[in-house]
Amino acid sequence: MILSRLVVPLLSMWFFGNLYEQVVWNPQLLADPRPGSLVGVFAAGSPIYYYLPWGPLGVVLAVVTRAPRPALGCLAVSVALKVLLITQVNPVFRDPAVSREVVHGHAVLWAFGNGVVVIAVGAAILLVLRARRGPSPG
Repeated sequence: MILSRLVVPLLSMWFFGNLYEQVVWNPQLLADPRPGSLVGVFAAGSPIYYYLPWGPLGVVLAVVTRAPRPALGCLAVSVALKVLLITQVNPVFRDPAVSREVVHGHAVLWAFGNGVVVIAVGAAILLVLRARRGPSPG
């Protein structure tokens, strides 16, 4: 089925978007926690373009094409964490009225949460690829 072949590339786009945030954007924010420094939700350079529609579409296709349950579990953790981070932590980065300490604390929270997302999406990709290969000769 052609849709099942799209799962890994779409999830990979989501993985690399999160990885970029983890190794480029978040360390910059930790080093210089400036309140109000995160670009607007739909502004040029916004991380939303890494996730819409690629991440959600990859997750939906993983469900529709019946990816292995462990992979779906990893994706469920990723989606839940990302929703929490985007709705609860991101607004602090856009608020120019918060202190640098608050921004730094939320950047640490983002780093740990997003690190789990990177690991979980990576694991889901590997589990989907392993399932495609079929049982190993034994």
